[in-house]
Formats: sequence, structure tokens, C-alpha cells
Amino acid sequence: MNPVIKTVLFWTFLGISALLLFQVVRSTPADRVPEISYSRFMSEAEAGNVARVSIAGSHIEGQYRDGKGTFRLTGPSNPGAFLNVLHEKGAEIWFKDLSSVSLPLQLLGTWAPLILLGALWFFMIRQMQRRGAISRGGEPPSGLR
Repeated sequence: MNPVIKTVLFWTFLGISALLLFQVVRSTPADRVPEISYSRFMSEAEAGNVARVSIAGSHIEGQYRDGKGTFRLTGPSNPGAFLNVLHEKGAEIWFKDLSSVSLPLQLLGTWAPLILLGALWFFMIRQMQRRGAISRGGEPPSGLR
């Protein structure tokens, strides 16, 4: 393959990877929602300040009444402890399925950085072998004879 095409493909691949990494780091919506303690959540719920909650396993996200903002927390895996309080105070309760995140997106987020590093390492080793920086079969590189 033409060396110019290889170089263009390499830099395109590197640029797209950097853009994807930037998107992953920049778009973390969980960091924008403040996390509160379970005791604060229960006191807010008992005071009737919670308008809506969304429960996915032990992860709870919600909104305060009167547009005061949103919150998130990790609660008990059995929501029965706080559901009665929320229901009595008129909060809207939603349940989400934990498997709602698609498998390809999970695999892409988990394995893509490792595959990228492996491909980069493989590319660099191949380039070093072609240029003679790594000897083959015990022979010294051409510049060291």
C-alpha cells in the first residue's frame, strides 16, 4: 500500500479516536447532577419536596418540587423502604430497566480504548520492524553492522 495513504489513514484514525475520547470525557451527564446522601433524600421526601423519582436498581434520580433542581443518589436495592413515603407525599415514581443500555454501546465504551491501544501498538511495532529498529532472527539492524 502507498505510504502516503497509510499516513493519511493513520492520522485520520488518530484524529477520530481523539474526537471520540473528547466526547466521552466531555459528556458525562451524571457529573452535572449533584449527588445527595440517602438521609437527605429521605428527609426531603418526608418533607414533600420530591416531585419525581426514577429508580433503576439502586440508582435513584429525581427532581425537587417548584423547580429547585435535580439530584441523584445510590439507595438500597430494595426500594420498599422509601416508596411508601414518596407515594404518601404525592411524588411521581418511575422504574427503569437496568438492561436499557444496548450491548454494542457498552462494548464500544469498554473495549474501544483497549482495541485502539492494541492497534496503535501493533502499527508501531510493524513500522519499527520495517525500518530495521528491531532485529529479526538475531541479525543486527542494518545501521549497526
